[in-house]
Amino acid sequence: MTDSPLTDERLETLGPEQGGGPPDLLPWTLVVEGEDWSADLEHGAPLPRIGDRVDFIADDGELRSYRVKDVVHTVQGTATDRPRVRDERSLPNSVVDDARGEPPRELRAGLPRVIVAPEG
Repeated sequence: MTDSPLTDERLETLGPEQGGGPPDLLPWTLVVEGEDWSADLEHGAPLPRIGDRVDFIADDGELRSYRVKDVVHTVQGTATDRPRVRDERSLPNSVVDDARGEPPRELRAGLPRVIVAPEG
């Protein structure tokens, strides 16, 4: 059996676990400007785009509308590329002084941050 080239049609059928497109639903962090709060979604949801409206229903039932100002994706080197905590010269979670100067071989992604501002 020979491998056939990946056509556009075949790429669309591949899931993220096979290297296909991004998942339709993923968790993300809502960051609210001017109100000084943020929260992570507890389940996957579509990632909003700049200009989209996000409605938030508060515990008291009040509906608050926000407009997406920015979406920020964060990546960092995987644990295999970072020094072990016990090998660091200062406290854990400090800035790592990596003298290798080489780009990472693998990256891991953090939750996207969806930055919104109150509408109106």
